[in-house]
Amino acid sequence: MRFLLMSMTLVLIVTFGEALSDRWSRDEMVEMAGYGEQKLSSVLLTASLLSSSSSPIHGATVGIKCHSGHRRRSKWIKAVTNELGQFVIDLPSHLHAIPDLDKACIIKTLSVPKPYRCSSKIHRGIQLLSSSNGSRVYTAGNITLQESTM
Repeated sequence: MRFLLMSMTLVLIVTFGEALSDRWSRDEMVEMAGYGEQKLSSVLLTASLLSSSSSPIHGATVGIKCHSGHRRRSKWIKAVTNELGQFVIDLPSHLHAIPDLDKACIIKTLSVPKPYRCSSKIHRGIQLLSSSNGSRVYTAGNITLQESTM
């Protein structure tokens, strides 16, 4: 109800041509509109990338792509693994509302530094780790890449 009242007030002010900046601050207008710079939800994906000998793979580029129900999947959202082989990807807000996100996304190793000699792999299946106050954290656990012999 408060949102509806504030929205109607905002529409009336715009309609009558009053200067918004004289009336409300930018933060107040963003809150009334329900979007803008304030993030309403957060969805993170975390995992570790390991070689078949259980060594962490540092400096690999990993991506996640989610099927949003439309004809094509989202673009790759990328991250680089740290020295422990771990990465965190913050999903863009347009992907937050995908139903069954855990089944709609795939993770792929996009590039692996040469010293590791591991082949790329597509990993399916992320699991919800926690959810509270508009934040969800998913994990793919440990993703193990097979070392290739050259």
